[in-house]
Amino acid sequence: MKRTRHDASGVVGAEVLPFVVLVFVGGTLVFAQAWAALDAKIAAVAGAREAARTFVEHRGPRFGDVADASVAAGMQAMSGYRLSGEASVRPVGTTRLRRCERVTFEATREVPRLALFGDGWSPVTVSARASEIVDPFRHGLSGRAPCAQ
Repeated sequence: MKRTRHDASGVVGAEVLPFVVLVFVGGTLVFAQAWAALDAKIAAVAGAREAARTFVEHRGPRFGDVADASVAAGMQAMSGYRLSGEASVRPVGTTRLRRCERVTFEATREVPRLALFGDGWSPVTVSARASEIVDPFRHGLSGRAPCAQ
């Protein structure tokens, strides 16, 4: 009579397979969330930079026109990335249209969280700041330039 031997070497592989699939799916979600946050950060940097550049280079002499044009330019720069989520651009601190004045703009963008089950998770908010100095020799502004002496 011949004895048969039972080989159990493949049993462990079958138990580990669902764990490997779970790790792969979870890793993919983490990678996709990080990529979405990076895209939003790049868009926020572009929006803040464009708002600051528009403020210091705008030809209008009135502060309200310049501030509105800056915010609109920052929002337009961020909308070019075609990302979902809320976005905003705003000046930081006191912003004055004077020679040698430093102006800072902050752009924020919300990134929706990726989830397998439901969408009850709060979004991630990314922000960026950009700062520029108003040209000391800019045409149309009154007063002297203290930084150009």
